[in-house]
Amino acid sequence: FDTPIWLDPALATPAVESFLRFHTGAPLVADPAAAAFLLVADAAALPRLGGLALGEDRYPDRSATLVVEVPALDGPEAGRFTGPGIETAEPARIAGLPAWFREDWAANGAAYPLGVDCLLTCGGRMLGLPRTTRWEG
Repeated sequence: FDTPIWLDPALATPAVESFLRFHTGAPLVADPAAAAFLLVADAAALPRLGGLALGEDRYPDRSATLVVEVPALDGPEAGRFTGPGIETAEPARIAGLPAWFREDWAANGAAYPLGVDCLLTCGGRMLGLPRTTRWEG
């Protein structure tokens, strides 16, 4: 019960809600700011990052984790990722995020140690973007 979940409209169906309640016992919340996890099937429905749970100075781990389905993780190169755990840089090839996402992601990183973490999925593939990852270029 410590992990409230927010579902975007595409996922907020009776079947998904019932499954999550039965298998996790986690509460489903209507306010994205109250969620520990946000599950997003349609990236266009992604809430702005600054309005989500960013953690607290004493408890930065109390921030939200986003799980977002995108149309492609191998689209045209749109900058590069750098940061801890990335030896030099990795090309950013994500397609389908809202136009504002990169600006919000930069602000998210600037708030470190506060900030959200993001898992981007495309079919069976996943790309993790911890709050320490910078999206440059």
